Amino acid sequence: MAQPQISPFAKFLSDKLLNLCREKRTGAFSVVTSTSVLAQFGLNDGEIVFLSVQNKQGMEGLEALEALGKQEIKVSTARFVDGRLMISRLALPPTHHILERLGGQSAHPPTATDPKSVRLTDQIRVVVEQELMEFVGPMAVILCEEVWDSVASLDMALDALSRELPDPGQMTRFRQNVLKRIG
Repeated sequence: MAQPQISPFAKFLSDKLLNLCREKRTGAFSVVTSTSVLAQFGLNDGEIVFLSVQNKQGMEGLEALEALGKQEIKVSTARFVDGRLMISRLALPPTHHILERLGGQSAHPPTATDPKSVRLTDQIRVVVEQELMEFVGPMAVILCEEVWDSVASLDMALDALSRELPDPGQMTRFRQNVLKRIG
């Protein structure tokens, strides 16, 4: 069975975003389609932290973006503006998943990360907290604060925080999501 053809819009978008991510750029990327639809992306050190299509943001915006990618539309204008963002980080899948959903390649293919050897840097703590938030909401901040001082590695943190999730499937997804993002 033949692969579905990727639209010119989706190809342009995935290629451009892939390059921006690989270059570890920080700033705002805006695209207007030939049908006057505005898509905006916030990047922080090569990671997509904000996504908006018309008035839809986050996961809702990603779904709208996927729908756009299936249409035979083109890019009218596109612009990237370098600089720190003054926007809130949205709950989004890892950047490589967003790019894959657009029909492109992954900016950071998942690698086998040994969580026992990963130190708990501030950056990794942010990732863990954001991923836990997907499952328990704002309570993630409190749970993480309770765990940070009692663990020495990412593996220990993931084990302790996974116990807070009621479903074994959630435990597995939480762990996998964190490892993919830091991979």
